[in-house]
Amino acid sequence: MISTSHGKAVAAPPVAPVSRSERVPSLDVLRGAALLGILVINIQSFAGAQTVAFNVPLRVVAFAGQRPVLNAAVMVLQWLFFEGKMRALFSMLFGAGALVLLTRIEQRDGAGTAADIFHRRNLWLLLFGTLHGTLIWNGDVLFFYASVALLALYPLRHLAGKWLVGIGLAVALVGGTFGVWTAMDVATAWPVAQLEETAHDAMAKGERPAKAQAEALAGAQAERRDQIAGMKAAPTPAARAYLDSIPAAAYRGFVTAIFTSGWILETLGFLIAGMGLFKTGFLTGRLSSARYVAIAVLGYALAFPIILGGLAHAHRYGFSSAVTTVAMMAPYELQTIAASLADAAVILLLVRHGTMLPVQRALAAVGRMALTNYIATSAICTGIFTWTATLPTGTLEHYQLMLVVLSVWAFNIAFSLVWLHFFHFGPLEWLWRSLTYWKLQPMLPTRRRFA
Repeated sequence: MISTSHGKAVAAPPVAPVSRSERVPSLDVLRGAALLGILVINIQSFAGAQTVAFNVPLRVVAFAGQRPVLNAAVMVLQWLFFEGKMRALFSMLFGAGALVLLTRIEQRDGAGTAADIFHRRNLWLLLFGTLHGTLIWNGDVLFFYASVALLALYPLRHLAGKWLVGIGLAVALVGGTFGVWTAMDVATAWPVAQLEETAHDAMAKGERPAKAQAEALAGAQAERRDQIAGMKAAPTPAARAYLDSIPAAAYRGFVTAIFTSGWILETLGFLIAGMGLFKTGFLTGRLSSARYVAIAVLGYALAFPIILGGLAHAHRYGFSSAVTTVAMMAPYELQTIAASLADAAVILLLVRHGTMLPVQRALAAVGRMALTNYIATSAICTGIFTWTATLPTGTLEHYQLMLVVLSVWAFNIAFSLVWLHFFHFGPLEWLWRSLTYWKLQPMLPTRRRFA
């Protein structure tokens, strides 16, 4: 109950989801951009692309296809602006969104109600993620977000923004690097890569490689021949019945690998950093334009040389699995953090200055329906590549995959704009909120309710 100035007690407003007027526009735009950008990388998994290391496509490095230079250019752009960066940004935004929810409810209804809503919300998201990963696509990240939120975010909500940013980025960098090195087995690849490199260098000088060097080089060459032969010999997959394609086993292996390797620490770090970046005003566009420009310039200045240098180094030694793993995965978290903040700064500059408003409105609509669009994208891509084989897996060139990405983006944007013209929430957002508050939420905006 709330006491009024006249001494009368009135009922407090019911706990409810954030209203349209309470939303933070910059968060919706960033979330929409991150969600769309994630598909630039995930499309390789949906399309069954083979890789020589993490997201370095075999077709590209083997110069297979009709447009090898275009394919390589697409791969470079993916690594510069998207690989890891969109996932990092999406994770930060989840952390920011969690803080917005907690702060708003705690201020109005107290810590007890905030804790209840927060944990119930993430338990339902845990279920959504499990169903998504088990029944549609094994690359789900919702399970990880919900797990980390339940385990760590609530106790950190009152820390100062700078502390949250510092702790979060440190955990992502140190813990994430440990996880990447473990998951990608960088420690094993490193000595093999050194032997291959020294063998190449010796031969370039007209010298004879040592026995160990020659064996490592021969092994890499044999592996590449087998990879290319396997790629060429792979039959075009037929459509697979849904029940035969359920990814439950692969998803269980994926979740196990992320937790046991320690790569989950990357997610933990980014969620914490997102809470801090919201508190400091970075994610809400409150910093000066000069600071956003500085963050973008410094971020890209750090990340681009690492990425381009790694790709050039791997190319010099034939993109062998060992050399590519070391060159691209050893500094993975450092360049990911730097470039993800730079990407965000560029987008926030556009938002701050009202640039390309139609694009911003489209991204915001996608961001407001992030859960629906995320799972719908999985269903669409799995449908066209696996369930119907409309586009058989393993057959498209790398640049052609980007045409599929653009088509799915067009659907995401059009569907979101049309849906939100008539309804207050996306369909899965409505279900999630209704389950969280254990009450059916109004689907129609106030101006469109009928008597």
